[in-house]
Amino acid sequence: MAELDRINTDPSICETCALSSVRKGELLEIVSVDDDHARVQALRFGMSAGSCVECITRIPAGPIVLKSGRQEIAVGRSLAHRIQVRRRLGPPVH
Repeated sequence: MAELDRINTDPSICETCALSSVRKGELLEIVSVDDDHARVQALRFGMSAGSCVECITRIPAGPIVLKSGRQEIAVGRSLAHRIQVRRRLGPPVH
């Protein structure tokens, strides 16, 4: 029950949120990409609905660096605003 209370009151835990709002070290599942152009860009990086990634770092006023498999990808903020993710618990997926 305490875990459920923490989820309901902790703003860092979301059902779905924009990739642009994630923090360093968080594990994420791609839920959706809002428009066709953004979806094509995300697919070029190997990211589609259901893909699991890890936030490596957030560069201030710059891209969000993700780890997907063995590659690291810098995603610009404009694309990151259009990608919806769900935070995950557990070890990183490699």
